[in-house]
Amino acid sequence: MKRYYSTLILTLLFACTLSAQSIIEETTLEEVLINTKKKKKIIKHKISGSPAFNSFSQGDFIVTSIDTLPKGKISSVSFYFNTWFVDFVDFVSGKKFDTNYIDVELGLLIYEMAENRKLGKVISNCDIKFVVSHKHKGAYKIDLSTLDLPKDKFFIGFKVLSETNEGENNFYVRLFEDDNHITYREVVFKDHSNPNNEIRQVVPDFANIKMTFEIEQ
Repeated sequence: MKRYYSTLILTLLFACTLSAQSIIEETTLEEVLINTKKKKKIIKHKISGSPAFNSFSQGDFIVTSIDTLPKGKISSVSFYFNTWFVDFVDFVSGKKFDTNYIDVELGLLIYEMAENRKLGKVISNCDIKFVVSHKHKGAYKIDLSTLDLPKDKFFIGFKVLSETNEGENNFYVRLFEDDNHITYREVVFKDHSNPNNEIRQVVPDFANIKMTFEIEQ
């Protein structure tokens, strides 16, 4: 009888040991699987062409069409402000380009694309705001990871929110000329019938916004 109990105890101990080993192996296997997940790749997609530039005033906005992007989630966009182009104009013309840079607050604009590449429903109306310093030159990256953007076609750009000096180039935007994109901006006309009123109208612009997108794949 004692021998029977001894055998039974040994059998139970052996079974418990195997069970514990099985649990340990399963736990270890799960940890390995978690650690072997692939990291997401970030690619950059530039939208550019023949150089151009323009200056904007308070209340102005500009948006450019985006028709084709690589597959993935858009994580950021970079616009280009106060770039080297002014120095180039100075060199070519032999004259100092008239600028008076100030800190400018802008609001991000994103629209759906309607039929015939017209502006559609607004997706983000200055929900994201950012300030371009008077000392800034070059790319300015904006985080878009929190926005639910259309997968294929939309318009993106910005609106000038802060005060600017009338008749001065307080900041300028790097643009490009290319027929594959379409850009809209708001222009202001004087109401000759009533000098106290202004007429604002959205019209196609001569050039598009230079941009660089970062996309997670």
